[in-house]
Amino acid sequence: MKMSFGSFIRRFAGDSGGNIAMTFGLVTTVLIGLAGAAVDYSTTARIRSKLQAAVDSGVLAAALSFYTANPDTIVHAHVDRSIPNGITPTITIAKTDNRITATLASDVPTTLLGVVGISSLPIRITSTAVYGTGNAEVILVLDTTGSMAGSKIGGLQQAANDFVTTLFSSPNAANSLKIGIVPFTDYVNIGTQYRTASWVYGASDYSTTSNQCWDTYPSATYTNPRPRSGTCYNDGVPYTCTWTDYDVTPGAAVQQCGPVTSNFTWNGCVGSRASPLDLSDTVTATNPVPAILNVGCSAPLQRLTNDRNALKTKIDGLVANGNTYIAPGVLWGWRLLSPNQPFADGAAFDGKTRKIMVVMTDGANTKSPNYPDHEGGDVALANELTTKTCANVKSAGIEVYSVAFSVTDTTIKTILANCASVPPNYYDSTTVSDLQAAFQKIANDINNVRLTN
Repeated sequence: MKMSFGSFIRRFAGDSGGNIAMTFGLVTTVLIGLAGAAVDYSTTARIRSKLQAAVDSGVLAAALSFYTANPDTIVHAHVDRSIPNGITPTITIAKTDNRITATLASDVPTTLLGVVGISSLPIRITSTAVYGTGNAEVILVLDTTGSMAGSKIGGLQQAANDFVTTLFSSPNAANSLKIGIVPFTDYVNIGTQYRTASWVYGASDYSTTSNQCWDTYPSATYTNPRPRSGTCYNDGVPYTCTWTDYDVTPGAAVQQCGPVTSNFTWNGCVGSRASPLDLSDTVTATNPVPAILNVGCSAPLQRLTNDRNALKTKIDGLVANGNTYIAPGVLWGWRLLSPNQPFADGAAFDGKTRKIMVVMTDGANTKSPNYPDHEGGDVALANELTTKTCANVKSAGIEVYSVAFSVTDTTIKTILANCASVPPNYYDSTTVSDLQAAFQKIANDINNVRLTN
């Protein structure tokens, strides 16, 4: 006689012999419990994963608004909308120094596990976000050439000041953060206070006097004045300029003779040592840098400091003049971060202190080294040295951000993009507002909001 499986089970459950019914009940309970465990634990894991993501995003958002909003409000805004029906978690939030920690605890009601007496499963989630630079040294390498004149230099000053303010708003920044500034043109100005330093040569001012003769034209006449216009260049950037032409009748020459004094003055500008020393961060008395006399250059650099007023004063004093040679700016930025001479201000390159450089320029190289001066016009050489300097800086363990500001030259854009440590560290800004946004994004990135667990 054939018997269905259902009939067999009913007969098995109804058989009292050998306590079969009791055994069947126990087995059934265990099977239901095991099935329930799989279902309820899976449900709890899914809820826990969803709430973990919500708590993580909540503390990250709260850390980004560390000083401007109540972290409890922000965390709850992220978590509350992710809480499923039937869950009533307890959320505690702590804010200490530069850390925000949120802890969520709850019981998740079970379904099938209730058969074996388990009515709920507990979950506990903890997430901590840290806001701040940690131990960091940051150098701003800033283009202050003539093409930066007008609103561009003002926009840069605002961007740099906001950058400094953002970084120093980080908890404990006064004790863990230092910032330096290297304004550059075709030269870098190290400051005349280093005139007698052993690692600088040729920095003494002097004068020479000699007897010379020259012609003068006291009877010259200038007639028929007429305005003229044409194309002039400021750091390689063309602009329309005007002047007045005259018809000149020089008249008879009259010779004069007398002593002529020539003055040679050092304004703090330094040139380059011959290759390969022009690619090295170390400057010593054995291999000093050359002072270049009778040239103007950028404002003096600012060594690493945690003095916000000194940094603001330096930024507010930037002026636009001169031509562009980017490599020396990057090189002296490296020297400020280095633990080696000439300044030896930087911490060791041991990974315990973050080393960061931000390089900003608004145009292509227009000058190159003639060694020791930078009065050459070999743009290809200048580009090559800029590329090599960037590579050496990154090899030393320095994280590089680069910012192109209203740059139209594709070659220098490529060099700047390759100079950045990673592609997202390169910013192509076309307007002042773009520039300021780029500096703010970099500052936020350096502040490094991150989860620690």
